[in-house]
Amino acid sequence: MRKRQSPIGTLIFAVVFFVAGLMAYQYLTKPIAEEAEEAKEWPTTQGTITLAKLNKTRNNEGKDMYSASVQYDYTVDGKEYNCSAIRTLDGSTSSKSSVKKTLKKYAKGKTVLVHYDPEFPNTAVLEPGTGFMLGILLKLPLLFCIVSVLMVVNLFKRFLFGR
Repeated sequence: MRKRQSPIGTLIFAVVFFVAGLMAYQYLTKPIAEEAEEAKEWPTTQGTITLAKLNKTRNNEGKDMYSASVQYDYTVDGKEYNCSAIRTLDGSTSSKSSVKKTLKKYAKGKTVLVHYDPEFPNTAVLEPGTGFMLGILLKLPLLFCIVSVLMVVNLFKRFLFGR
């Protein structure tokens, strides 16, 4: 026979789960998403790709992971800068073909449009915004909030209607 869980324990767990999800969203993922979206409004300048190479590493499970290492030079108000960010959040993937596609797009010597932060011109990206998948990932902590609300709703249903 299964032991019934304490309603107080469930409520405390749900509150902690909700607060953790909300805090993670508010202080971790939301600022990243906002910065990525703000980059769409940054001024632009022409830049030149100075390095484009494929990086290969292994993750903890021994699986090969790939990332694009791209560097570019650009000038703002007569001062030259160098940056390596393609997007606000660059990462690695197991898809070698998608990284090769990125490297083809940003081949060495190619002229590119650089979006730079007007307050800190040494901060720049080639692709501003979050994109669909990153946008979904950045909202993942809100799933904690939804789960905790469902836990509380289920708790009230059990309390009101018995079970």
